[in-house]
Amino acid sequence: TSRRSMWVGRSDFCCPAIVPRCMWGARPYRGTPKLLTLPLGSVYIHHTFIPSTPCRTFAACAAAMRSMQRFHQDTRGWDDIGYSFVVGSDGYLYQGRGWHWVGAHTKGYNSKGYGVGYVGDFSATLPDPDIIALVRDGLLPCAVRTGRLHHNYTLRGHRQMGHTDCPGNSLFREIETWHGDAGTDGGFFSPLQ
Repeated sequence: TSRRSMWVGRSDFCCPAIVPRCMWGARPYRGTPKLLTLPLGSVYIHHTFIPSTPCRTFAACAAAMRSMQRFHQDTRGWDDIGYSFVVGSDGYLYQGRGWHWVGAHTKGYNSKGYGVGYVGDFSATLPDPDIIALVRDGLLPCAVRTGRLHHNYTLRGHRQMGHTDCPGNSLFREIETWHGDAGTDGGFFSPLQ
């Protein structure tokens, strides 16, 4: 399957396909989810660090999702997997808490933005270019066009919001280059202010 076939929708309104929770074998949410107030104004980019190896097949990515959810629920005591969306190196986006529910990805900012995690440790390497583009050129413009994200959103690495190395040095340097026209589909990478 080519990467292009993983995009759904009209040609003028393409959004990348998102693997729903039921397909990766998610456990139920614990507690009562909190609804986000849309559109949001920020996106926070993460790497999972553990698992440290990018998942390159659906089976491996689904297993990574279940593992992260178990860790977040059982060890951290959260209601669910923390991320809004997770990016596998198999070319798919995976639904974490999704478009409408407050996540647990960026302490103090969870209700202000989506948390997008790339599976792997990207301290010294980058995801493949088409995997980077899945978020930069697919998910983010889709979120703007569908009214889930402000057209002038800010994009930050997790490290800018707390004491962490996340999303790794290589991925952080990459997202520093992401920008767009605030009047159309793009947000701006925002250094600490």
